[in-house]
Amino acid sequence: MTAKIYTAISGKGGTGSTTVSINVGAAIAGFAKKTLLIDADIGMPTVGLMLGIETSGATLHDVLAGNADAREAIYDGPNNMKVMPGSISLQSFLNTDPDRLADVVESLREGYDFIIIDSPTGITKNSISAISLADELILVMNPDIASLAGAMKVKTIAESMNKPFLGFFLNRSAVTSNELNAERIEGTLGIRLLENLPEDISVKKSLAFKAPVVVKYPGSPVSVGFNRLSASVAGLKVPAVETYQEGKKGKKGKRLSLSKSRSS
Repeated sequence: MTAKIYTAISGKGGTGSTTVSINVGAAIAGFAKKTLLIDADIGMPTVGLMLGIETSGATLHDVLAGNADAREAIYDGPNNMKVMPGSISLQSFLNTDPDRLADVVESLREGYDFIIIDSPTGITKNSISAISLADELILVMNPDIASLAGAMKVKTIAESMNKPFLGFFLNRSAVTSNELNAERIEGTLGIRLLENLPEDISVKKSLAFKAPVVVKYPGSPVSVGFNRLSASVAGLKVPAVETYQEGKKGKKGKRLSLSKSRSS
């Protein structure tokens, strides 16, 4: 097997790209696909913290410093997903050689069906490196003009590198009445909308438990969106389903059910 590589990227901070990386990875892994999530944010890695992974052992930073083998820095995550976290140590950051990242990813490619790379936000040397490793890019943005401006910059960089987009996640929508709508963003970017993810309290609640929202609250609207897209990526057909709001009585939505659409 040779992994398909997706890099999640955002043009500005605070859009939720790490949350998207974690939940897309966990959802794909939940469909019995061998999935590895790599925290490539060398400066501010947060995947390990968000998943409660104890990193007293090796991390990606140790691998990039030449002090550990790549497989020593891989940990068990939710839904049988494997995770390569980074270190929050300043010294580890100073010791790394980010140019090693491409060789690290390539050395792991044969062992997985999918590799999800959580990229640093913005346009930096490290984010450009993460973009260069992708077979396809997942753009994450919020429905505001600053996020759109950042997304346009990311698109320009990606096009100069001949890197295609799987599409974009519109995250934390339906918060204000004057936000940009999905159709306008799709038309401006020329990139297809993957999922329009509403503001959902389940996301914050799942973070408190150090768990992906697709695991902790699988019936929430945002989880259904993550699962629907991830199932498509994994080669599964997802029928239309209702969702339910956690904690509300009365109307219950159907849980996500899946059927294979093609062999993989």
